[in-house]
Amino acid sequence: MLALETTGDGWGSAEIEISDGVTTDTWTGSADTLSAVAAMDELAAWATSTFAPTFTWTWARDATTGGAIFTLSASANFTIEPLNSTAEDLFGLDPGVKSSASSQPFDSAAIATWAPVSGIAVRTSLRQLGRGDAPGDGAVRPGVPGLAALRQSVGAVGTAIDAGRLAAALALATSPRRIDVYQQHTGTWLRLALGDVSRSPSGFMHYRFDMAATGDAI
Repeated sequence: MLALETTGDGWGSAEIEISDGVTTDTWTGSADTLSAVAAMDELAAWATSTFAPTFTWTWARDATTGGAIFTLSASANFTIEPLNSTAEDLFGLDPGVKSSASSQPFDSAAIATWAPVSGIAVRTSLRQLGRGDAPGDGAVRPGVPGLAALRQSVGAVGTAIDAGRLAAALALATSPRRIDVYQQHTGTWLRLALGDVSRSPSGFMHYRFDMAATGDAI
């Protein structure tokens, strides 16, 4: 799954109310929040510091849209309610209070999220030139033996639904474009600057998506 940082979507004005049965308080997004991943991290951290339970969040692919649906969970029951249309639209929450539970699945995919059917891979590789001494600055000059890491690439295989979802998400991206990419084998997020995105056929009614990425986000 990946989430693009978006512009003009009002993450900083989204409001969500949570109650653990003893305390009721309202989370308001910060001005620095630009992606769904950053917003969920912020929401879970705020809730953990505000209420007695410990909060975490997970995501799952929405097969209907190709986006990611979030679930907010805690070590005890709680209720959650979006207080404005901004929170509803960005997080994929229906209006109204959800019944008290320790796990609260959201109702639809969060904005500018992409969870293709294959999952997402981030790759990098080394360029090798001959043998001998190598420079230590991470670069290889033409004709000089050594190793240098090439820039990362982000790849996935998806359906026509995934193709449409990615195109819609890219249209909302900030400039320069930045993404948060989930790595399942390590359970961690990478923040990368996103370059060219290409799509090519990959079997019957499937596409391969390749994206150039540059180190840490700029």
